[in-house]
Amino acid sequence: MHFERMAAEYADARPPYPPSLYVLLKAAGVIGAGTRVLEVGAGSGLATRELVRSGSDVVAVEPGRGLAGLLRRDVPGAAVLVARLEDAELSPGSFDSVVAATSMHWIDLSTALPTLHTALRAEGWLAVWRHRFGDERADTEFRRRVQRIVAARPPGASERRTDDRPTVDELAAGGSFEPVRSEQWRWSIELDSERVRRLFRTFSDWNDAEVEAVGRAADDLGGVVTEHYQSVLHLLRRA
Repeated sequence: MHFERMAAEYADARPPYPPSLYVLLKAAGVIGAGTRVLEVGAGSGLATRELVRSGSDVVAVEPGRGLAGLLRRDVPGAAVLVARLEDAELSPGSFDSVVAATSMHWIDLSTALPTLHTALRAEGWLAVWRHRFGDERADTEFRRRVQRIVAARPPGASERRTDDRPTVDELAAGGSFEPVRSEQWRWSIELDSERVRRLFRTFSDWNDAEVEAVGRAADDLGGVVTEHYQSVLHLLRRA
């Protein structure tokens, strides 16, 4: 519901995924012309538009009506199913691939993985990727300011690192899927203070005062900061 309340801002604030990620998916046959793809938790279509551009036949599942409306408007080439994955009616063996871009950490894998296994054809693909905001190799003053804001939270309210999950072991648990490969891309982006505020406002565990504090940190550092991020992909095959 956090993302639904700020659907338009979410669509504008989140950075795109590396182009090389889609190149890898297309080369592996996960996406591309003639491939029927189910996207889980499509949001406003950040990944969906690239799936459609690849020539894939995309069915995008998105439970938020506001986000689904943006998705239909901005990516008319995708079929949009307004439902939670747990409630979606998916015909057995009807998809070549399932993809999830920064969404699977919100889903109960014990229910989702058997559901996706059934929806996929034999040896179908499961591709799960996400951004990891921050890079431990890049120690910047801005990241130190971010860490101090998080450290000032009351006991028991520390940052929840949802961008580390799910792990490939979690995706393979239960035997529905077998790991094929994992990849990681390191990249950076320049953000001005207003873009910093918009981006951090989309994080569900950041309150308004913390968002303003991180915006002031960017102001103090000259109004533009370089953020170092990672994008992680796990690629698995239906067992």
